[in-house]
Amino acid sequence: MRVRAAGHDDIPALIRLNAEVQALHIAAEPDRYRVTAAEEVEAWFRMELRDEAVVALLAEDETGPVGYAMVRLADSPGHAFALPRRSALVNQLGVAPAARRRGIGRALMAAVEAQARAWAAADVVLDVVGFNLDALAFYRAAGYEVAKTRLRRRL
Repeated sequence: MRVRAAGHDDIPALIRLNAEVQALHIAAEPDRYRVTAAEEVEAWFRMELRDEAVVALLAEDETGPVGYAMVRLADSPGHAFALPRRSALVNQLGVAPAARRRGIGRALMAAVEAQARAWAAADVVLDVVGFNLDALAFYRAAGYEVAKTRLRRRL
């Protein structure tokens, strides 16, 4: 298994892997997430891959692409209450269901952390939606800690 930077030729694989992540979100919160057309997802990935502040990572095994991560350089200028900070923001991570529990997610996160170090980021940050207990357990096992808690009340 290897992890490499993804490019425009990898968009079909990214769309396929993203569909599995999106389906999980739609099933859990159909009032928040929606089914997206492949053309919309393709356009989104093309836009992201053109952005110099974004790196797409693709994990491959002998069968082909089995996971991906999207990471964005995020500079916060600071303000009256906080210092300036450079972070690497993971805004998507997905591993094909048949490839889970084989170290692919950990390998992707190691690549994310390597990218964060290359950017001289102070940390790697990410969000986990409350229903996704498997993701929360994965990140905690990988050494991530809760940095902030966001609450909501449905109206």
